[in-house]
Amino acid sequence: MTYSVIIRAHEATPLVFRAVQCLRAQSLPPLEIIVVDSSRKPEAQVALRALADVHVPYGESEFNYSRAIHLGVAAAQGEHVLIHSSHVALLGTQLIEQAFKQAKAMQCDVFYCRKGTELACDRIEENTFDGRNGLANSCAMIPRSLLLQRGFREDVFSAEDQEWAAWFIRERQGSVLRVTSPFCSYENPHLNIQKKVNEDLAVAYFVNRRERWPHNIVARLGRAALAFVRRRPDRARLHWLVATGLLASYVSSPQRKSKYF
Repeated sequence: MTYSVIIRAHEATPLVFRAVQCLRAQSLPPLEIIVVDSSRKPEAQVALRALADVHVPYGESEFNYSRAIHLGVAAAQGEHVLIHSSHVALLGTQLIEQAFKQAKAMQCDVFYCRKGTELACDRIEENTFDGRNGLANSCAMIPRSLLLQRGFREDVFSAEDQEWAAWFIRERQGSVLRVTSPFCSYENPHLNIQKKVNEDLAVAYFVNRRERWPHNIVARLGRAALAFVRRRPDRARLHWLVATGLLASYVSSPQRKSKYF
């Protein structure tokens, strides 16, 4: 059982170094760590090249998350691919090994890890998939053969992991193991409203079309009004932007850039 790690990075931050350190400390260590480098600064490129077993330059084209993953998959040699965010640290040294064992026991070909206060393992299949719990490519283990067969869609500007999960679960009748663990740390310092808006719009447009139904848009507007009354301007703005974005999607497909936040 071998796996390659793909980390997408555009700068050499302490979080990237911590992520790699935790991966190398796993009881089941990776065959290789591949860094897909979309940085533009020479000093960052030098640092990321030294950090990786395999360094893959992204190139000069406009950044796209799915394309970055595909570049890493093309270079990978492992039977599985761990798509790993530079903001994730696996603090438990047996996390990957135990997840593999649990996935085999629960007959899941794919698993992902997420941060939580208590350990839990859940099998996500067609009757439990809600369009948001199918995958998280901040830390997702997928057989390489599956990704070669059907990669992430580059036109999905956000939530490309959920769109892929919808294909895997609905069309391939696959199941995914979701591992929630306090030993999976997620420390993205750039979380903001626009990132959440993009994710919600992508889920509604590409994964769960019911979220675009008129009554759900009206419900979003109602939640925006309620949040405004309760003096929660950020929540109000979030629901307002999602609602207006969903309305606009009836006129034209949403066009947004896949980007770092």
